This record gives sequence, C-alpha cells and structure tokens, in this order.
Amino acid sequence: MHVVGAPWVRVGLRTALAFAGTAVILGSALAFRAADWPVYVAFTVLSVVLFPPFVSVLPRMGLPLPALANVIGFLYIGGPPIIVLAGATSLITRFLMIAWSRTKQTAGTQPDARAGAQARTFFRQMMMARSGAPLDALGEWAVLPIGLAARWWIASALAPEGPPVTDAVAIAAAELGSYTCWALLAALPIYPDGPLFPYAKRPSRGRAGKDPAAYEAYRRAVSDIGLIIVLAVTPFVFLIVSGFRTYGLGGAVVWSLFSLGLHLMLKRLNERRLTVEAQNQQLEALNRELQQRERLSAIGKMSSVISHQTLHELGVIGIYADLIRNTSAGAEAGAAVEQLKRHGVAIEEALTKVNGTLKDLLVFSKDLRLNLYEHPVHRVVEESVEGCRAAASERGVRLNCDCSANATIRLDKLKLTQAIGNVLRNAIEASPPGAEVQVRASLQNDGAEITIGDGGPGVPERDREAIFTPFFTTKEHGTGLGLAIAREFVEAHGGTLTVETCTPGWGARFVLRLPLTER
Repeated sequence: MHVVGAPWVRVGLRTALAFAGTAVILGSALAFRAADWPVYVAFTVLSVVLFPPFVSVLPRMGLPLPALANVIGFLYIGGPPIIVLAGATSLITRFLMIAWSRTKQTAGTQPDARAGAQARTFFRQMMMARSGAPLDALGEWAVLPIGLAARWWIASALAPEGPPVTDAVAIAAAELGSYTCWALLAALPIYPDGPLFPYAKRPSRGRAGKDPAAYEAYRRAVSDIGLIIVLAVTPFVFLIVSGFRTYGLGGAVVWSLFSLGLHLMLKRLNERRLTVEAQNQQLEALNRELQQRERLSAIGKMSSVISHQTLHELGVIGIYADLIRNTSAGAEAGAAVEQLKRHGVAIEEALTKVNGTLKDLLVFSKDLRLNLYEHPVHRVVEESVEGCRAAASERGVRLNCDCSANATIRLDKLKLTQAIGNVLRNAIEASPPGAEVQVRASLQNDGAEITIGDGGPGVPERDREAIFTPFFTTKEHGTGLGLAIAREFVEAHGGTLTVETCTPGWGARFVLRLPLTER
C-alpha cells in the first residue's frame, strides 16, 4: 500500500503547508521597518520588471528565474518583509499579465461558459498551481515562503549582528540549507502529479509515470531545474549582495537587472533542450516504425516459409491418402496390408515434419527467461548427443562424442540441450552417409567450449552469419529456425555460437562457448 500517496495524507500535508506559509507571511509582515522603505520600493519595482520573463522547464511549469534571483538577493538586504513583498508583487504582476492576455482572447471565448469555471481557471493561473482547487494552490504556493524563511533563519543564526550581507559563509550555508528544504518539500506528495522530486516519484504512479519515456523526460527536466537554480541563480544572489555591500542600493539594483542576461541564456539553453527532446522523440518514433516494418517483414517471410513447408507436407499426405483410397480390392491381403503400412508411415513422417515446423516457430516466439540450475557440462552434452543418435543412424552418420569438460555451470538444461541438439541435427543433415560428426567438450580459459564438426561441404564465408538469421535456409524444405534458436539460447546464457569452415570440402565446425560464471 502506497500510504504516502493516500488522499488523506496529501490533504493533510497541503493543509499543514498552507498554515505554515500563512504563518511565515504574517511573521514577515510584522518585521517591516520604516527606515528600509527605499529597499522595499526598489525591490517592488524590480519585481514587476523581472517577474514576466519565464523559462518553461516543464509543461505547465515555468520559472521566473530573474525574479527568483532578485527575491533571494534582496532577502539578505531587506530581511523577512521581502517575503511578503515577493508574494504581493507576484500576485499583482500575474493579475496584470492574465488580465492583459484575456483581453486579447475575449473574442474566442465561449458565450455559454460558466462563471465558476472561469473563476477557477483564473485562480489557478494566478496562483501558478497545477490544480484548480484552492487547497492545492495554497499547498504548492507555501513551498516558496517556507524555503525563504528557512534561508533567512539560517543566515540570521550564523550572522546575529545584523543583516548577513557582509558574511559570505552565512549566506552560503543559508543557500545550501534552503535548497535542501525546498528539495524535501518537493519530495512530498502535495502536487497533483505526485512528488516533484525525481527520485521520490515511482514510474508506475502519477501522470508522468504511466509512460516510462515520459517519466524519463520528466525526471531529466526536474534535474535540470536543480542545476539551473543552484549553478545559475546562486551566483547572481552573491553578486546582488556584493553590489549592495560595495555600492549600496544602486549596486544591488544594477546586478538585479543584469540577471535578465541569465534569463536570456537559460531560455536559449532550454530551447535547445526542448529541440533535442523533440528530435529524440522523432528518432524514437522512427525507430519504432523501423522495428514495426522489420516485424512485418519477418512475419511475411515466416508466413512464406511456413506456408511452403506446410503445403508441401500436406501435398505428400494427400498423395498417400489417395493411394490408400485407391488400393486395389483384388490385391493379395498381405501385400495390401504392407502397402497400407508404408503409406501410413509416410503420412506419419509428413505430419511429424509439419509438427516440427510449428514447434520451432512456437519455441522461437517464446521469451528467453531461463530456469538456471547447476548442471555438469559433460552430462548435458552427452544427453544432447544421445537424443540425436536415432537421426544419425537413419542417415548412416556416425556420432563420436568426447567430453572432457569436468565442470558445473548454472544453466537452463532444456534450452541448452535443445540448442546443442539443433546444431547436431544440422551437422547430421549436412553430412553424407558414412561420414562422421565429432562432438567435443573441453575447458578453455574461463569457459566451456563445445565443438561440433561435420563432414559436409562446409559453410561459405558470406553465409557464416546469415545461417543464424531466422528463416534463412539453403535446404529445400527447411524453416531456417534451428540455428537461430540455438544462437538465441546460447546468447541468453551469456555465451557465443559461431561457425568455422575447415579445409574446403572437409565440413564445418560449430563452436559453442559458455562462461563458467553467471553473467
């Protein structure tokens, strides 16, 4: 149960933050001093100028970075009243911006729109909240004054003699403490989409978490916010404080205005980030389209191979079924029975081939989750060879097995046995009658090496990789899945499967390598 994200917990946290933010505002209002009126006036005018430039870092989330640098810098100069003025000037500026934008959009509004819905939308825009509910807005809004209050409390505790404009260590400690406070508050589930802090938000929860790609983009953007604030805003805060300490109020004002350069720089960087993200999305879309086309191509090739194989065997079954149906009634009973048996065996063989084709296709389409247990290598190889002796005997091919690999490996016995068996059957089919297929298992360096050599014509160099491609076959009635399945199973164990051609006319040599340690 995800208790932290429960609705009652979220409502309680928003309520607590709303009360805490209100307490900070009331306490800050009581700290006004008439002697500091020039600082308050300068800050208010600068806030109106610096608030509109936003950098849109996330959808529905913009950062007024020049205004943020101005607020933090003047906090060390004017004290807690700056928190009150920051909230008041931001609300006034938002009201003017929204009212001005609405006057331009009046012609496009719906005449039957409800006044209540318009008021909620206006309230959400005023408070910069991602939800229209008043409690949501107050809970999100309270994060800023609480962080500013933590900043001032740390600075004043380390510099008790007065405003900490002359104590760089106190300001640095206050900056670090305040960012930590904001990070902890952002990790709380007070936002409609869940926690804002990227590592506190699970990919399976929240609006951004439903899509892993969207969540990763969300996570990168939030990480960018932290870098932007810490590495860009903080230097300007120190410049504003230094300007006030060196040149008075005029120096602080000048450095606050210079923070507009920060906005232009970050806006350009953010635009590049958005462009790169858009290009990445286009690239991912193209990759998905390419994968879809490759799947369609594989399906088409698979359909062709399976249809050809199945139709051929069905044709064979039809021929022998017709021979059975037209068996002469006057034929000798014993001869007729023998003939029917031969036809039945031929039909059974054809059905076995169809069944083998469908079985290969089913195995190829399954996932590659392994059931790993400790097994002796030599025993797995010997069982694989024994499973192919009947096919070798039928073709007149001798099997020679030499297993000196006395080692135990964590492996999926069924899948590895099938992989070795597929390579063995391929070697048997490639070898002429009377030839010998040699199977050897030995320890080489840090792994086990299984080699299977046949007496066939070998594999041309141009086809050494192609033979492991699904549905590639040089046989008239092959599916091309046997070696593909073998390589997939071997690679799932962290091993490799390759083919080497010996002296021309002396067959091929398949080399299967497995690591002794689990990967």
